[in-house]
Amino acid sequence: MNRKEAHLTQGKTVVFTEQNPKCSYYGVLQHIETPKNKIWTGKIVVQGVYEIHNADDIFSLHYSGGEEVDVTGDKISTFSGKVARSFRSSTLMAIAKLEKSTNANIHQLEEKKRQLQENRLRLKNGHRTSEDPYLYFKLQSIEDEVVLVEQSQSEQMMLDGCPFDLEWLDSKKDEWQPVNYDQDFKFRLKSGKKVRLKEGSMIRIHKEQFEPFQILLNELELPAKESLAVLLRDFGFKRKHLVKCHNTLLRQLLHAQEEHQFSGVNFLFFQKDGNSIVIQHRYERILHQVGEDYVYDRFECTSDTNQRQVVTYTNMQQPSK
Repeated sequence: MNRKEAHLTQGKTVVFTEQNPKCSYYGVLQHIETPKNKIWTGKIVVQGVYEIHNADDIFSLHYSGGEEVDVTGDKISTFSGKVARSFRSSTLMAIAKLEKSTNANIHQLEEKKRQLQENRLRLKNGHRTSEDPYLYFKLQSIEDEVVLVEQSQSEQMMLDGCPFDLEWLDSKKDEWQPVNYDQDFKFRLKSGKKVRLKEGSMIRIHKEQFEPFQILLNELELPAKESLAVLLRDFGFKRKHLVKCHNTLLRQLLHAQEEHQFSGVNFLFFQKDGNSIVIQHRYERILHQVGEDYVYDRFECTSDTNQRQVVTYTNMQQPSK
């Protein structure tokens, strides 16, 4: 504080520190001395603790309130905030302020730690950021709902009913673990053990799961998947030869509200070495609140040389209507 400010601040509350400051105090600036060619000094009546820099310092405070101290002007600054009712109250307020600051620092350090772990695991797995096959999310609670927040675009996805396979970054074991969502922040590990994750925990989902064809496969039961794989193999095609997937079942499932029955046709187009096949996937789903759902899948494959093959899967006889 300069001399001009000091004259204006006489009789008011100021903040001051000591030569080796463990903390800063505040008090009333009662009187100032302004000798020429020397630093000015002020006489301050101590009122309370303004700021503590280390938790242990609260047990070695030099003042207890009411003392008169002489302080050089370079150790005095303007006061802002609320004057406590007593010296003890000011100490408690300073502790609370330190705790708040510490919590903020802990949060920042945890965030940096997660980023370092994420980057190290990417490098460990041999992936550059631009080639990373995963999308990364953070667990957050928004309006009492647990959601996944994608890091790069900040897009949100509800966890309840999420159809994707999730992996959680277990920082203690330094590895990604498959998990299934239960409720609130509770998840189930592959071993069956339940874990409660914290808000801000890292979750990743393989980008492949967002592809229409993968989402279609996720809706098929194992025998139907195997039938589709055999069909492709018989025609000499693989998944990598897929050029387009028209998934109407996904659209129906996403937009349905109280619907319990779905039917339609998906179209899969494959190309390889100038040859093409088209697979028509006819499906029907009848959902039951009690008992097993009815599932019907029919794959009809036609090649550009007019070869045709049909495979059908159902988990039960079609229910009577």
